[in-house]
Amino acid sequence: MYQFFYLRQSDKNPKMGTIYHAVFDDRTPVLRKSLKITIPGSLWDDNNQRVRESTTWDYKLFNHRLNELEVEFLQSNNKAQKPNKDCFISFAEDLIENEYSNEETKKKYSTILNSLRTYSNQIIKSKTLPIDELRKIDFIKNYAKWLEQRRYSKRIDEKVKKNKTIFNYISVIKTFVTRYNELHPEFDEIKTVHYLAQVGKIEKVEARMLFAHEIDAIITYQPSIKVKRDKTIDAKYHFLFQFFTSGLRVSDLLLLNFKNFRNGRIEFVAKKNGEKISLPFGYKSCKVLSNLFPLEYEMATNENNLGNLTLGPDEIEYLIMIKSKKELGSLTIDDIHNLIEYLKHDKKDDHTDRIKILRSVALRIEQNVANTFCKIMGSKPSGLVFDYLNFEDFRDITVMDKRDLNKQQYYLLHKARCAYNSRLKRIADDLGITNLSSHVSRHSFAYYMLDSGASIEEICHALGHSSIEITQKYIRQFPSKFSDKAVDRFSSLFQLT
Repeated sequence: MYQFFYLRQSDKNPKMGTIYHAVFDDRTPVLRKSLKITIPGSLWDDNNQRVRESTTWDYKLFNHRLNELEVEFLQSNNKAQKPNKDCFISFAEDLIENEYSNEETKKKYSTILNSLRTYSNQIIKSKTLPIDELRKIDFIKNYAKWLEQRRYSKRIDEKVKKNKTIFNYISVIKTFVTRYNELHPEFDEIKTVHYLAQVGKIEKVEARMLFAHEIDAIITYQPSIKVKRDKTIDAKYHFLFQFFTSGLRVSDLLLLNFKNFRNGRIEFVAKKNGEKISLPFGYKSCKVLSNLFPLEYEMATNENNLGNLTLGPDEIEYLIMIKSKKELGSLTIDDIHNLIEYLKHDKKDDHTDRIKILRSVALRIEQNVANTFCKIMGSKPSGLVFDYLNFEDFRDITVMDKRDLNKQQYYLLHKARCAYNSRLKRIADDLGITNLSSHVSRHSFAYYMLDSGASIEEICHALGHSSIEITQKYIRQFPSKFSDKAVDRFSSLFQLT
């Protein structure tokens, strides 16, 4: 059981109020009684639950009465505690500093504490947030209402995001309160069972992924305004590289080192979960990077022309019949792709067999080019592949050793992520694509992996998830693709006449 005093505003005169005495057992009210002490609302100190000093009101007499009631209650109830004036924000700050090592987590939680500090200043009129304030039944309800009005008063079209944000804030506060209860068994437990009930319904939204025509639009994108060095073009290639490289996470993209290119693969330790990741470096990833590293790509293609490929008798027979301005053996992979396109549009003869042979040959050359390009990239001095971050600021991070970033590095990574997403937004605005961000590449990769018939285990490995359960939750974001093929197989079992 616990007690507290509060001021109830008068209906007839809003400037005046009557002091009430309340006693609760857990969340159940035991007593709510007027003390018949009426004072101006400005004299009531809600933080200390006492009447402020005044030259016109007998504040000493009023406070003496409150002290008597408090002593009587404590003497009659051994379980009751004296008001705890300790600041909850200070407790939470110490908790973050001592029990959390991840700087990004610290930053997120500190943001929530800052909102509590602002709430305390504006609503409670106190620079601190006393622990006993959290014992009040309406505390979390009032905080949730304040948070909604403060962040979303003019943004009526973001209900889902609003509810999700408030849910996250209150969940973190609930975690801190639970930890406080564990560390202070001498005090009555602060009840949190009602905390999340203050949040509106959180609607499930299907994850954003790109349709095929949207990906094609990004591939062919050119900025509407031409400048000497357009960063949106770079962002286009970064996004496509993410997409074709197993939906690479944005943090791992920004921290990608040349030394992560190894033996025809990209190998690194994921920043998010510390898992060792080994991704195949395919030709499409190579081709995307060729726009940023053209000299390295040219070296790789020249080293792997048609003359350096071992061909079978049937392939040689078909290829020598092809007329080309260049010697057959000097044809690069780009020449072969151009040749295939030419034959596809040549209506004079049937080139079906030649195109089939050329495509088979092209696939082998593509992989050789990708392997050579990977070797060239990996032979470069240690440094970051993309230009969002300064390598000197991250030199202490070894290539294949997971470590937590420091506070400054997390800040720089956050700025880089924002810069990247800002460039993608400009691309989206030009193309009329909604909600384009770096993570959409990962969603899109998972979507098309699922569409291609990949197993959950294969998708899990490709995405670098630490467990199958995470992947199952991930792909359930695409309910249509998760069930359509199974429904089609079911329907094929029956015939309607």
